[in-house]
Amino acid sequence: MFQQRNIITAVELGTTKACVLIGEAEGGDDIVIIGHGEAAMDGAVVKGEIVDMDGALEALSEALDEADKSADCEIDRSNIYIAVTGSDIQSCRGVGTVLVRNEDNKVTENDINEAVQNAQVKPMHPSKVIINTFDSYYMLDGARQLRNPLNQVAHKLEAFIHLIYADRNRIRNFENALRDVGFEEGDGTSVFSAVAAAYGVLSDAEKENGVLLIEMGGGSTEFIAVHNYGIIASGVLGVGFDHVANDLSIGLDLHISLCRKLLLENELPKELQEGSAFIKVNEVSAGSARKLPISSIERIIDLRLREIFGIIKKDLQKDNLLHNLSCGGVLSGGGALFPTTLEVFKNVMEIPARVGTPLGANGAVTDIDSPRYSVAWGLLKYGNEMRKVVGASGNRSLWEKMLSGMDSMSTPIFKGFSNLKNSIKF
Repeated sequence: MFQQRNIITAVELGTTKACVLIGEAEGGDDIVIIGHGEAAMDGAVVKGEIVDMDGALEALSEALDEADKSADCEIDRSNIYIAVTGSDIQSCRGVGTVLVRNEDNKVTENDINEAVQNAQVKPMHPSKVIINTFDSYYMLDGARQLRNPLNQVAHKLEAFIHLIYADRNRIRNFENALRDVGFEEGDGTSVFSAVAAAYGVLSDAEKENGVLLIEMGGGSTEFIAVHNYGIIASGVLGVGFDHVANDLSIGLDLHISLCRKLLLENELPKELQEGSAFIKVNEVSAGSARKLPISSIERIIDLRLREIFGIIKKDLQKDNLLHNLSCGGVLSGGGALFPTTLEVFKNVMEIPARVGTPLGANGAVTDIDSPRYSVAWGLLKYGNEMRKVVGASGNRSLWEKMLSGMDSMSTPIFKGFSNLKNSIKF
């Protein structure tokens, strides 16, 4: 008998590139990448926002065509996931309460679901839309904090939910980009980039014991803190690694294209490692070479990176969350490729850290084992989890309507427990 293929498509419209990955789920958690396409964005996306729709559509079309040709299969319109970001993305905590009214006062699945639903009912300005929601933790009788309250004895259950939301129209720009290249209204589920990256690079031990993931792209930096499989903080800075190039351009009086080249190529990291005093760059306009002091370059890079990580640290300190990061930090995105970024990250945060690369990526496409593809790979893994949940519920649209409650554009996702039918594990 013919068996339907489980095809999942990931779309990322970043500052530097449009990237499309097509994967096939082969049961369980296994995903095989069967298609890959990307194209240069050339300024169409700035700080995570589409500022040139025509340019973004051109890059997206090119990436989709390339991925489609390499995959040689039909894209499943019900399984397309698009990463969204932007400096307007914010997060907040929702709290939902239920009284446990069973004779034995044991918390049931219905109690948990009701508490989660109550937590989502939060006043939101009409211009805002919830992108994703996750459970952070549960509280019993206002005193006992648990990640799994099922079958626990209590009189009152509280669900603490992490909501990620943004400007409705900016998010629609990402979704409309799919429509404008030939897909239909409603095709494509939005996922916050940092959430996708977390699915792509974090281990189970890190998600359980606590970790801070920073996804540093060209125009923005996203972060997400996870503890006990629940999201406890997230956010976006409208500053990315391209701002390092801009600082170098101003500080060294160089064209920004030369500064980007310095950061992307291997010569500067090599000179830094060897302890050289100067590096030569060729200025096309001047027609001559300049010797730049390595110490000046290091100082400019260090100052910008410290500022970015310092802002994130201050945000976490405000809610006293740093003590929850037993597994330290993970640095991903294109900014993680520059050798000193990780060291500055560890130094500012005062935690151990590693560079995050796609975990478990395999298939015909073998060149995505880089921090640059953490988000796209994570979208495939997220989509596979969603596929399993939808398969259990039997009807995607019904399941989404049941959980969204507030807004048809929302995609609520919960860590859940293995014995809950409509749950997805973060």
